[in-house]
Order: sequence, then C-alpha cells, then structure tokens
Amino acid sequence: MMRRLSSLGRHTDGLAAIEFAVVMPMMLIALLGTVEISNLVNSYSKTVSASQTVADLTSQSQSLTTTDLNSIVIAAQRVLDPLISDATTLGIDVVSIGFDAGNHPVQLWHYAWGMTQATALSGAQGLGVAGESVVMVTLSYKCVPLIHDIVPQKVFKEVSYSRPRLVRKIAYNGVTG
Repeated sequence: MMRRLSSLGRHTDGLAAIEFAVVMPMMLIALLGTVEISNLVNSYSKTVSASQTVADLTSQSQSLTTTDLNSIVIAAQRVLDPLISDATTLGIDVVSIGFDAGNHPVQLWHYAWGMTQATALSGAQGLGVAGESVVMVTLSYKCVPLIHDIVPQKVFKEVSYSRPRLVRKIAYNGVTG
C-alpha cells in the first residue's frame, strides 16, 4: 500500500491538464476584463471627440437650420463609428448662449437629438461679455458593454464650448435669439 501511494506522487501524466483547468478561468476573466476596459476607454475617447466635432462644426456657420444640425449629428455618429450611436445610446444638446448686460448667460436657442437631458447654463458663466455668444454642446453616450449581463452600462457625458467664428451670434432657423 505504501509503495502504491509513493508511486502516485511520481506520476505527472495529468498535471498539465489540472493546471490548465485551474488557470483557464482566471485567464478568461483577465481577457474579458481587458476587452471591456479597452471598450470603455475607446467609448470615452470617441465621446470627447464627437462632442468637440459637433461644437466645431456648429461654430463654423453664420446660420443653421434643423437640417444642418441633423447633418452635424450624422457627423458625430461617424466619429463614434463603429460604436452603436442611435437615439437610444446617443444624446446631443446644442445650445447657443448669449450674454446679457450683466454678462450673465442667456439661452438664445436650443437643439436636441436623442437621449437628451436638461442643460444647465451655469457652465458658460464667465465665457463671454454682452453682445457675444458661445456654443455649448452636451453629448451623452451610453456605452453598452460586450458582456452586458455582467458589466453594467456606463453613460459618458462631455461638454464642449466653442465661439462662433464668422458672426457674434449664430442664427438658428432664422432667429438669433
């Protein structure tokens, strides 16, 4: 009996299979975690770029129509490609903000697309003086993880500001506010 037990300690035929069975779940978890972290970083980076793109394209115009802003939304969706960017995962608020005689921000006009939220003008405080305006873009992107049953969704929100380049106040559908 002792001889059989001591011979078992010398046999290593199934050792690699046992090590593989122990290490494989940890390797899969590490791989999936790396993929999800990469997906989150990529989504955040594209959210920032899309927000800045919308602000930049909006500020290049003297006047805009709803059709123009819908085209700018499509440009933002192309920046987010290959991520899913439909009205359920993407929200874009474009607000033209003017400044009154006391240099306080005042909403001139507002355009919203997709999953939007209330826009606070307080972030524009101090960005201009009476007679001037800025364009504020709030872009929200809901990142849906690849393993969405395990990892919760994350909503990224980015706010970008830009000054109109050609006029002091950009008109929207013929109205400057």
